[in-house]
Amino acid sequence: EDINGTDASGASNQMVLPQIHHQLTNTLDKYQPLFDELDDLDSHLWILEPSLPARRNCVERRIALWEGGASMVVALDPDNARGIPVMVRFLGVTMATMRAAANAASGDIGGGTVEGDISKGEVVDWRTSFAEFVSEEEDGTLDSVASKVESTNLKRWSTERSVRANLERWFGSPLPSPLSSSTEEKSDFLVECGICYAHRLPMEDDNDTEEEGPLPEAKCANPSCNRHYHESCLFEWLHSLPTARVSFDRIFGSCPYCCETVSVKIRNGAKRH
Repeated sequence: EDINGTDASGASNQMVLPQIHHQLTNTLDKYQPLFDELDDLDSHLWILEPSLPARRNCVERRIALWEGGASMVVALDPDNARGIPVMVRFLGVTMATMRAAANAASGDIGGGTVEGDISKGEVVDWRTSFAEFVSEEEDGTLDSVASKVESTNLKRWSTERSVRANLERWFGSPLPSPLSSSTEEKSDFLVECGICYAHRLPMEDDNDTEEEGPLPEAKCANPSCNRHYHESCLFEWLHSLPTARVSFDRIFGSCPYCCETVSVKIRNGAKRH
């Protein structure tokens, strides 16, 4: 104890706690723009994954694009929340999906226009158009205020807009939203696996507690079929077929419903569900 009868360790704790609080506050302030962007996506768009409310450390969102399971997964940059996502994947998007969007846009039914081309009824590959949307301008510089304004007005990704605004600028129309006046429900964008008939595949961790499993990400390319499958379920199905063949890291075989060729990445040690 010191001359005033105060425990030295207690005094030390009193000095450390404010420092911890200050550091925590600074960290929260640093990532507040990220939280704001994620909250904006969660409150305005149909989020298929993760289940909401999501943990703050989850920067990925699977966003519904079109009925029947077409969606995109984006991962935001924690250090540049409004910047180009660090990861983008399209799931369940087939030529039939993009053709339906093109037909809806040309008929003014409210479909995605994607860079304006689909508004003419032209089928545009969403992956290609998005890659072009996030590409830099030819000069590659945004140093001046004038160039920043010009970039904002063009159909290119801009940090002057929110992530949602950028996605809708690329898509050409508002994305499916629970706030819209349409009769769309989240179930319209969710699909069941054609093998196990479940939407989300149950998973258990080492503590025998149930966690969120994957959604059906594999899809038959036959427009007349369009069945969705969990990748693990499809692998087990194809692995059981005597006519299945393996090429590199994928296994090929017949769709359980239409007999068209489907494939999935080989899963080592996959268990039957």
